[in-house]
Amino acid sequence: MKTQFKDLQRHKAADNKTEFDKILMQMLPRLQKYIEHRIKMYEAKKWLPKNFYAPQDVLADVYMNAYTEFERINNPQDLKIRLFSWADQIIGDYAVKENKIPNSKKLPVNQLVKEELKFMLEDLTVNADGEVVLVNDLKDEDISYQQDEFKPKVFIFDYDSQNAFAKSLGLTADDFRDEKLRSIFGSIYSQLPEMARRVLDLNALGGLSYGEIAEIVGITPDEVEKIIVTIKDKVKSSR
Repeated sequence: MKTQFKDLQRHKAADNKTEFDKILMQMLPRLQKYIEHRIKMYEAKKWLPKNFYAPQDVLADVYMNAYTEFERINNPQDLKIRLFSWADQIIGDYAVKENKIPNSKKLPVNQLVKEELKFMLEDLTVNADGEVVLVNDLKDEDISYQQDEFKPKVFIFDYDSQNAFAKSLGLTADDFRDEKLRSIFGSIYSQLPEMARRVLDLNALGGLSYGEIAEIVGITPDEVEKIIVTIKDKVKSSR
């Protein structure tokens, strides 16, 4: 990526945005996949209207931010973190515009991590049919905004996304050929609180390290790892 970063510097100096964008696409081909997936998830949660916001528009805005702010970007890793952060911010702004995310219910990050891990560890179980069910109703209303008003029983993923999630969770493509396991994972994924789902998406679909995710989400690398391990254990113990 160092060579490509130097190419970006050269194209920026020449004011050649077309070539600049081409290099960005080559550097981070998974960014568009991540954006497409996150928009679909927001649509599934009814935070965004279906088929109204285009992934290509988000990507174009992210690339424009990169071009405009490039002189403030220090290295390839800094660029990667900023690109994914901008993507999340733009999609989040869409949801705020649609008045679907009530700001009044947002918690401080450290409390949010604690509540989400508590939810994943204590309140979810999987029945014999592979369906995730709540053991007890959540009593903390502050976390209620994290749960979808309408939760599909199973999220369906395309082949590439499915393999990416399998790798992130220590599974194989062959493991995910089992219909029950796919159903279990889709159910668990549909019940994840928003931050936990975002962490998993950044790792699996974005290909980001725990440290990079920590910078984007605003938590520690250890907390990122704990979230991933908790999801991994939940899936494996439910097989």
